Amino acid sequence: MSEFVRRHNKAIVWTFRILVGAVFIVSGTTKMIDVWGFIYKIEQYLNVWSWPQPRSLVLVVAMGLSAVEFLTGWFLITGCYKRTCVWIMSLTMLGMLPLTFYIAVANPVSDCGCFGDFLLISNTATFIKNVVISAMLVYLLFHNRGVDGLFSAYSQWLVGFVALIYIIVIGLFGYNIQPLVDFRPYKEGTALLSDRNDEEEGEWRFIYEKDGESREFGEDELPDSTWTFVDRVEPERVNVAEERTLAVFDGDEDVTGEVIATDGIQVMVLIPEMKNLDASSTYLINDMNRYVMSLGGEMIAILGSDSRGVEFWRDFSMASYDIYTAEDTSLKELARGNVSVVYLKDGVIVWKRSLSSIDSDWFATADGNALDMLTYSGTFLFWLLTVLFLGAEAVIWGIDRSGRAVKLHFSRRNRKK
Repeated sequence: MSEFVRRHNKAIVWTFRILVGAVFIVSGTTKMIDVWGFIYKIEQYLNVWSWPQPRSLVLVVAMGLSAVEFLTGWFLITGCYKRTCVWIMSLTMLGMLPLTFYIAVANPVSDCGCFGDFLLISNTATFIKNVVISAMLVYLLFHNRGVDGLFSAYSQWLVGFVALIYIIVIGLFGYNIQPLVDFRPYKEGTALLSDRNDEEEGEWRFIYEKDGESREFGEDELPDSTWTFVDRVEPERVNVAEERTLAVFDGDEDVTGEVIATDGIQVMVLIPEMKNLDASSTYLINDMNRYVMSLGGEMIAILGSDSRGVEFWRDFSMASYDIYTAEDTSLKELARGNVSVVYLKDGVIVWKRSLSSIDSDWFATADGNALDMLTYSGTFLFWLLTVLFLGAEAVIWGIDRSGRAVKLHFSRRNRKK
């Protein structure tokens, strides 16, 4: 070992811990947030190699790999299980290096899916990243144990338990409802049709004052000269989905612009795959259709199938609503789940949910706010969970450090005696 490395070994170890740990944490977290996206990516690999794709097994593998990535990254960055976590990471990279080399050379998929839809990098960049990470792990294999971590050995299991609960809750929410953070173009608050221009959305409002009274006026209703101009208010702007691939068909005709309503209430039921369908779910869908119609809105179904799938679904569900088709990949990008629901107001996405997350009796006895009551803020919930997780780990660290301080105090007193 060179003199420089010997003198700065602790700094090097902590630098490598933070860099490698951060990559594993981000990779595991982003894939667990959008566990459906990781499932689709694994199935894409298996399809390229013509291997079986049992959904239940793929789900277990997707959540398991994501959890292991996050936990090992967290252990490394906090200095817990210093030997075990580095060995697990090294064995992981031992498998990933040849795989990513093959992907970089053969290019069977467009991206490796290492960070889900959060960050798309080329297959060549992925291989280079893994080479750099492997080099740092080789160093840590020899030097990680010699540098203390943030927690003592007796509290490491509790650190891991809290981290495991955190990442599993994120994954279960993403699988059963929708990803807590949406990395795709179709976020809530986004206009679904591409011809909605966020620079032209809404109208300017002008504030005038007269006799101590202030009022807002639109562009076509400006007051007379007895009112004094005070200020103007910019129009509300709606994000427009970028890089959208959704095209809706009625037979062979593209009817996207005609089908997606830009005014009023619309509910879209998305079924990307015509398998694993539950007949009992059709009762909920039909209840939802009747409820939406009672509000003067419209419900449609979009299938990732062809005309035969449309006829099958019409008979299977006894549908009284319009049914269209689209590419299954487009539907999977719009919303996650075997069957998902997208709620639109004036062409803007209000919320997205998997159908299974809605109670079967929700619309049977619903009032006029049933759709709005299903609204939630996934981003808020994610940051709330993250703050609670980090807060719990900070409490464990504080208790752990105080225990160390007490132990050190008494050991010094004993030595003095």
